[in-house]
Amino acid sequence: MKKVIAISILVTTFSAIACIFWYQEIQYLLPAKIPKNYRVVLPDEIIRYDSVLIPQQHLRPKLLHFFNPECPCSRFNIKHFYSLQKNYRNKIDFFVVVADQKKVESAKKLIDAGIPILVDVGEKLAKACGVYSTPQAALIQTTNRLYYRGNYNRARYCTDRNSNFVEMALDSLVANKTAPHFSELATRSYGCNIREEEYIFETP
Repeated sequence: MKKVIAISILVTTFSAIACIFWYQEIQYLLPAKIPKNYRVVLPDEIIRYDSVLIPQQHLRPKLLHFFNPECPCSRFNIKHFYSLQKNYRNKIDFFVVVADQKKVESAKKLIDAGIPILVDVGEKLAKACGVYSTPQAALIQTTNRLYYRGNYNRARYCTDRNSNFVEMALDSLVANKTAPHFSELATRSYGCNIREEEYIFETP
């Protein structure tokens, strides 16, 4: 009887550890699920966004950082995002985009006060840019055309310098070069779906 109890305890313990590991690690290594009716937005497409949400000026390109303070991947990405903002803020306008008003206060605790936080009601910006997970970046040219949409890095903690996709795109953008051509590692969405309760359909 004691052996049965001991085995039951061990099985329960290992099951709990496996569940925690899945929740904290493995699920974020898989691609984010594609929403129903998702429309791919290609580079050089015109991005039509709410001019009330973002000032309709064309002096500098914009980087929209789609962010969820509750998503571990978004939090791990913050240090890298700050380094980009520090290096390019004189040439690029940076904006942080959250899905709803409830996330603003928690986002403010993680995001520098000098970076505007936009509330994307109805996912208008996300859909306009072809974004459905966080963290993702969308670079928009002064002509309001999409320059890049995708991941910051192939590594969860943005430690692989050879796959700093957003940094490479920023370098090309400020140099007035054609947008780089990246593999699916850059454009296939990972992290947390913006609307977890909605429209989950399939993985890419």
